[in-house]
Amino acid sequence: MVEGMEIRFIRLPGNRCEISVSGREGPDLRLPAVRVGHILPHDLMHAAVERALGLDDGLWGAIARGAMIDGTTFADVRQNGDTGMKKALSRGGDGIMDAEIKVNTAYRAWRGLPLPAGRAPAPLDAAELERAGKAIAEAAERWEGTPEGGALVWHW
Repeated sequence: MVEGMEIRFIRLPGNRCEISVSGREGPDLRLPAVRVGHILPHDLMHAAVERALGLDDGLWGAIARGAMIDGTTFADVRQNGDTGMKKALSRGGDGIMDAEIKVNTAYRAWRGLPLPAGRAPAPLDAAELERAGKAIAEAAERWEGTPEGGALVWHW
């Protein structure tokens, strides 16, 4: 696992969030502003659940290792034309999809929503759902306490 990556979730007006990433393998990144979901940014939920479950090959692990995902740009705009640096999901596509399923399952359980039926084996056991739920609650509390214009800083 790459250590020392910093993810900044910047709270913007209009219930939006922009993300900046530094300290990863490769150039620093920006994810443009998007509307925040019901409670917290989806990518913050990924960070919380992936850490709680030890998922090193999920979204943030892949980004730490140099992957680019749709919508990301290099923080230094002079590098954005260098497509040789863009490794879209080639460094973790399967792990990212697995993490997406686990994050969504954890979120649904945390919100008390029905879980998808018919998936065998279940993506998370009871202990994992409890750990992930606590992590989502803590991330949501941190996000709620982040003032507009401020940043929630997450160390990966």
